[in-house]
Amino acid sequence: MVTDKILIVDDEPDAIENCRRMLRRHRYECVGEADSHRALAAIQRERPQVLLTDLRMPGLDGIELLKAAKRIDPGIRVVLVTAYASIQTAVASMRHGAFDYLAKPFTGQELRTVVQRALGESTGDSREGEESAIPPTKGLALLVRSSYEGGLIGHSAATQAVREVIERVRGTEAAVLISGEIGTGKEYVARMIHAGSARRSKPFVPVDCLGCDEAAMDIQLFGTEPSAGSQPSLLESVQGGTLFLREVNALSPRLQAKIARTMKERRGRRAGGTQSFDVDVRMLAGSTQDVQRLCARGEFREDLYSSLSVVPLALRPLRERVEDIDALAEWFLAAFLARTYGLPPVRPDIMPRTYRRLRRYAWPGNVRELRQVVELAAMLAERAPIDLIHLPDRLRA
Repeated sequence: MVTDKILIVDDEPDAIENCRRMLRRHRYECVGEADSHRALAAIQRERPQVLLTDLRMPGLDGIELLKAAKRIDPGIRVVLVTAYASIQTAVASMRHGAFDYLAKPFTGQELRTVVQRALGESTGDSREGEESAIPPTKGLALLVRSSYEGGLIGHSAATQAVREVIERVRGTEAAVLISGEIGTGKEYVARMIHAGSARRSKPFVPVDCLGCDEAAMDIQLFGTEPSAGSQPSLLESVQGGTLFLREVNALSPRLQAKIARTMKERRGRRAGGTQSFDVDVRMLAGSTQDVQRLCARGEFREDLYSSLSVVPLALRPLRERVEDIDALAEWFLAAFLARTYGLPPVRPDIMPRTYRRLRRYAWPGNVRELRQVVELAAMLAERAPIDLIHLPDRLRA
């Protein structure tokens, strides 16, 4: 009987042995190689059906090894393994022909499942029927769905600074005031903070403070007493979770004072009543305004600002971090393709001249506008490479 052969490449011998152990009970022949350059000779010599390679290694990294392996054997199925999971990396690996993407730490079942899919075998998963139509994108699709845990997309110094702040605060209970222009991703960052916190299994609830009158907002947040119909409070329904106040600067002075007191005492008082209740909610807030400047002008309460801005976090507009645009465009394209067609972004692609045009535009709507442009272009391209003709007139002018 022919035995399927798997080449495992990792600069850590223990990692190779761990994968061998996980696959030992199956009929696979596992060959290990700790040197990425010697792995190319092993591919020529052993002709494995599957290459399981770490992403970050000395010598050739996983992407470079992937491309070289495809030149030797175009039919080889390559699975990238990494502890540095992000959609950005998944996009890069899929574009260069990776079959799938496995994030460390992984279980033996997860490893066996991805190997079985690479070999065209049934995984025995009851959901296999619905997933089998798009097996190469399963790792990518999972990363898209879990993007709040995956991290920020981009290489700029501004993005790296935000990433570092998120890493520092996500495991704490600190309130964070996130400021930035419309479309810079304030709620996305808030969801990232929640997804990495001890509260991640509890609700994350955004609340619009703009355009809601004071009485309605009071009732929505704090509920009413039984005599007034006993409307439940949002603060109680989010207990143990995270509340995100959108455009917190739009709150009335009275509600600002009430929320500041609630945060200080960890108790809330019913709208128009005297009854109070315990509040176990992490407060995050966002604003397109400079709230500190509003405080200086007497337009926002100092006590609430102090409570909310334990960690102030400013998001730079996209025009000030142009080096992030290519990665963001690829990410939005990958997410759109996975969601709409179930396809990895090997084709369609984005033409180099299209990237250049995207980088020249000022992006008044920031990241949100970029996403809309990419998704519209992908629809117009109909799986062809995205070219200038697929962009809106304002970008082609």
